[in-house]
Amino acid sequence: MYLFIAIIFIAELIIACTIINFIVKADRQVRRYNACIEAFNPLAETCLQYTRCLVSVFNESFQNFIVLVKKKQEQLIYKTVIIIAIYSILFLFKIKSDKARKIYGLIGAIRDLAFEFAV
Repeated sequence: MYLFIAIIFIAELIIACTIINFIVKADRQVRRYNACIEAFNPLAETCLQYTRCLVSVFNESFQNFIVLVKKKQEQLIYKTVIIIAIYSILFLFKIKSDKARKIYGLIGAIRDLAFEFAV
């Protein structure tokens, strides 16, 4: 009977030693990974700061692009209105009389100047 109790006690000691051994190995690995993470943390923070800076610069440039597109759209609408007005005036002058060629040439010159300044 005492032999049976001794064998069970020794088996429990072997199991406890094995579990303790696994816990010690796991602790060493956790410490090693923790050291790697502590060494990597400043590098990760720097990368995140650069990423934030890059995203903010991209956001600003995208907003500037949107403003540029809106400005070009307004310029295009303005040029289209001016062209329609000038050509309608030119058409009216051309229909009214053939003697108004000088006025027609003057308005053509004004139109060319308007295109120069509009661009």
